[in-house]
Amino acid sequence: MIVRTAILEGTVAPADKAEFDQHMRTTVVAALGRYPGLIKAVLREIAEADADAPPVYMAFDLYFHNLTDMHAALASPVRQAVRAELGQIMPRFQGRVYHLVFDETAQTGARA
Repeated sequence: MIVRTAILEGTVAPADKAEFDQHMRTTVVAALGRYPGLIKAVLREIAEADADAPPVYMAFDLYFHNLTDMHAALASPVRQAVRAELGQIMPRFQGRVYHLVFDETAQTGARA
């Protein structure tokens, strides 16, 4: 399984935090859910971090069966819709956004 993770490293002003977080949880997650070939989209918010961890604000994980499906989704018109949704709220975010693509190769536990 392929997991494309978007990392938001930075901050949101306290006055903007509630609106920013709500927009990400609802509008952006719904937009991500329209990607063709997507298995699931997950928003992860920081609950705790090591004292020396980078200032990651939140992360999105997009799950696909393979790289071909991921690339097709990113080449689809849905990507422009997702970017439009993000464009409405991202000016409130101060920092950088970057992506990592993982190949999930092993797991254990009750959910495995």
